Amino acid sequence: MKKKKIHISEERHSRDLESLGNIFIPIMKGVMSAEDFVEADVIMHWVDIVGGELAGFCNPLKVRYDVKDNTRTLFIEVPVGGFALELRHREDYILEKVNAYFGYKAIHKLNISQNANMKVHSFILKGQKKEQRELDASEQNYLSELVSEIKDEKLREILVKLGKSVILSNKGAK
Repeated sequence: MKKKKIHISEERHSRDLESLGNIFIPIMKGVMSAEDFVEADVIMHWVDIVGGELAGFCNPLKVRYDVKDNTRTLFIEVPVGGFALELRHREDYILEKVNAYFGYKAIHKLNISQNANMKVHSFILKGQKKEQRELDASEQNYLSELVSEIKDEKLREILVKLGKSVILSNKGAK
């Protein structure tokens, strides 16, 4: 059996380096349509687009393009209750915010559906810090008196944390 000899040329065959974006983007544009990019952007940047208050009780599900009308509809889900009505009142605001994010009229309509299993979330936006309130001296003394007779150290710590949470959540309420 003869072994084949591989001839390696001394000439340089490599081209200049090319960025990955020059190769990847044309391939992806062939695979994905513009609607897919709109949908991905809306879903990924929802909190930045509409803000933490609205994003806390509504989630974008998908964006659908209607060929007949040449329009896009954003499907949003909300928890059961008055959230759908609230979102319907803010529809123009949401459309304005989404379209301002893209710089053109990317979304034309909203489709709102209710989901009984969805929970309301609270978001802390970038740059905002959650308020850290502390108990004043009288409240601290009150908690200490309440748990002073408990012998188990872990139970005492848990009850102090619970008491602190209850007092701080009721602070200002009469």
